[in-house]
Amino acid sequence: MRASDRKRLYPATGHLYPAGTSMLADVSDEDELGRVLELFPQYSGLWNVHVASSDKSIDDAFYERDVQMLELAFEGQMHFAVFYAYVKLKEQEIRNLVWITECILQQQKDEIGKFVPVFSMHAPWRLRKRG
Repeated sequence: MRASDRKRLYPATGHLYPAGTSMLADVSDEDELGRVLELFPQYSGLWNVHVASSDKSIDDAFYERDVQMLELAFEGQMHFAVFYAYVKLKEQEIRNLVWITECILQQQKDEIGKFVPVFSMHAPWRLRKRG
C-alpha cells in the first residue's frame, strides 16, 4: 500500500496526530516502526515490551494494554464506560478462545498459553506491579 493511501487511514485525533501519523505512513518495516514509536512516550513502553519479549508481537502488546485499560474502567463509579469495557473484554475472550482452538486444531499445544488474560491475577501488568 502506498504511503498516501495509508495516511488517509489514520485518524485525525490522538497522541500521534499530526506528526506521528505522517511518520507512520512512511514506515515500511518493524525497525522503522520502533523508531517512530520511541518518539511518543505513550507508545514507547509498548514497543519496549515487544522488544524485551522475543515471542510477543507488537499486536500482543497493544492487546495487553487495551485489556489493562478496559479492566480499569470497572474501578470507577457512575459512568457508562463499564458497558463499553464489558463488550470489549468479551471480544478479547472470544479472540482468546479462537486462539486456543486454532492451536489445538493445528496441534501447536506449546503455543496455547500465548493469549491475553482477562481479569487474571497472572496478567503481565499485574505481575510487573507485584515484582
